[in-house]
Amino acid sequence: MGKTVRRISGQKPGDPAHEIYGISSDILSMTYTGGALKVKEASTVSGFGIRVLEKGRLGFSYCQKEDDISEAITRAKTLSKASPKIDFSFPARSSYKKLDISDRSIDPDDIEGYKGMIDQIRDAAASFKGEPRVIVNVSRSRISLENSAGFTGAYGRTNITAYSEAMDGDGYGYDYISATKPPKISELVSIGHTAAQMAKDMKGAKKPEPGAYLVVMELDTLSSLLDTLMPSLSGDWKRRKMTKLVQGEKTFSDKFTLSEDGLAPGTDARPFDDEGIVSERRGLIGKGCVRSFLYDRETAALSKTDGCGSCSRDSFDSVPYISPSNLVIDPGDVRDFAELGRHIEVHSAHGAHTANPTSGDIGLEVTVAFLVEHGEKKPVRNFMLSGNVFDLFRDIEAIESKQQVHGDLISPRIAFKAIKVVS
Repeated sequence: MGKTVRRISGQKPGDPAHEIYGISSDILSMTYTGGALKVKEASTVSGFGIRVLEKGRLGFSYCQKEDDISEAITRAKTLSKASPKIDFSFPARSSYKKLDISDRSIDPDDIEGYKGMIDQIRDAAASFKGEPRVIVNVSRSRISLENSAGFTGAYGRTNITAYSEAMDGDGYGYDYISATKPPKISELVSIGHTAAQMAKDMKGAKKPEPGAYLVVMELDTLSSLLDTLMPSLSGDWKRRKMTKLVQGEKTFSDKFTLSEDGLAPGTDARPFDDEGIVSERRGLIGKGCVRSFLYDRETAALSKTDGCGSCSRDSFDSVPYISPSNLVIDPGDVRDFAELGRHIEVHSAHGAHTANPTSGDIGLEVTVAFLVEHGEKKPVRNFMLSGNVFDLFRDIEAIESKQQVHGDLISPRIAFKAIKVVS
């Protein structure tokens, strides 16, 4: 349950209805490349985002010091006059679960410790031929939220991402881990070994013949597909009639069930969203049917719906916006994708950012993949996958029975039917 949190100072009696979002983050980013170690970034970000509700109108401002909150409230009140009037309210006091998403041993000030981590990954990757590249990013944050309706909450969150890539001749490989807890030594070594082994396996890769293939998406590529799909599940897109999706309509394969879950064990776990709605699992797609859309409280008010709980912020100086926490895809019933016969296994692809999220059209340039046939895996690369994300999730051949945690995605691998390969 949520514990009592010290209320922020700087507020005055008679202030309008308001909300104070506070965040303090220490960040470290280190890179080993070209035979040298570099500290790319070491910084602290701290401040308060203020929203005011005055006569049904929202205004936003921010400040970096607690002593400046009263002034920011006044500024947000003035800015609210330019906003439309909506039936908005801040969430009232509620209890929330305490999540184990912070670890004291993750300390962005421990530069020597993370140098040692990079050395372990580098040495493991260098056990094969080629010069490795290693990146370690570390963050430690404290998030607080309170409003005049009675909600008060706070939590800490840590994150560490370790990434390795390796080259072996013309072969390229990579691996990484992202978690709220420090990885074990065996996991760090595995990142280096996996990158180096993949580089070795990708040597001499050729383009596959053009045509339609059964394609198995590893979670890295699956995450890119979801980046194209998720805007269509935005409540704001629904309100503005920009999405193809219709609530209650069966649009996708009955094998496909997708949820948002801030309590799931991904890197976007949080006890409550960034405006104080307690986290829980919220079904978005159930057995191919569109169940619900993502809302923050402002969009829910504009849409005249009770749905909310999917609010995020980039930092204290940015306004809240609709964004899910962890995404969870339910497991299927296939234990071994080798049973599928001839298929392409895609590990890494680029270009999802150029996709058209409105139409769903997508083209991915594949950099690491394997053609699997007759029990053998042959490396393939430098080809395009062309299709439509709505068609892909409609034409699912199979879903693996085992889920994996990949950053903020908890999912099995998915095999999609007849994806067009353009060489």
